[in-house]
Amino acid sequence: MNFKSGIRDLADLYDYFIFDIWGVIHDGNSAYAGVVEAITFLRSKNKKICFLSNAPRRATKVAAVLKGYGITPDLYDFILTSGEAAYLDLEKNQKNGFENFGQNYLYIGPDKDLDLLDGLDYKIVKNASEADFALTTGFDGDYSTLEEKLPQIIDAKKFNLPLICVNPDLIVIKQNGLELLCAGVLAEEYKKMSGQVFYYGKPYETVYKMVCEIFNNLDNSKMLAIGDALETDIKGATNFGIDSVLITGGILSNILGVKYGQVADKMKLEAVCKKHQLSPKFVIPSL
Repeated sequence: MNFKSGIRDLADLYDYFIFDIWGVIHDGNSAYAGVVEAITFLRSKNKKICFLSNAPRRATKVAAVLKGYGITPDLYDFILTSGEAAYLDLEKNQKNGFENFGQNYLYIGPDKDLDLLDGLDYKIVKNASEADFALTTGFDGDYSTLEEKLPQIIDAKKFNLPLICVNPDLIVIKQNGLELLCAGVLAEEYKKMSGQVFYYGKPYETVYKMVCEIFNNLDNSKMLAIGDALETDIKGATNFGIDSVLITGGILSNILGVKYGQVADKMKLEAVCKKHQLSPKFVIPSL
């Protein structure tokens, strides 16, 4: 691992930059200090930029969020979310006569993401007995616990429904240290019940292939992935053969005892990486 002060130190080494969002750009409430300036700097050097997020919603909704934080469309090439990837795959499934997943599904998630499949011919049903599959986008609020959605998960397993997980993350973290549960927790619980789970998003190969196709770039050596999560951002990039940068002030901030922008203790970080058997090429405290 090479410790650097920020993304500017790496600007001349790569042409394509793949940014995670939560834990890198913002914490769900506000943008981190200096992110707009960092992205603007890369853009001034004609770098290709995309945002690859495990957000369980369409890319247009994420674009609106980024715009609110000062990251306007001229500062990036495209956004690919796990929600967008799921939508596109289920759109293809529909065109093929619902060959892989049926038409009716049990929705497990907050109301704000109910519109994920709007525009397609899928139908939300209230009872697992009427569903062909279950789809989870996560929990209702900042202080939600597993128990909130557990009854629906148990119901889905009772009828052996395949579960589509539209956010493989387990947690995200706010700048105040509060950890929020994500849909990946529900998927893990379903797997413990011997349920069948289909994931969309990082660290799975499909989204990285989609990024390369949209970028029209097949040279992984020119690409750099920036994220705060070892099990999704770093693992996904590493498995796909892309160099990665770990931002220590995001999801690992509580474990490492740092805030966004503070330099992490090298020995602490090495211990965490060893535990996960994952290691980024570079480490930065903030963008």
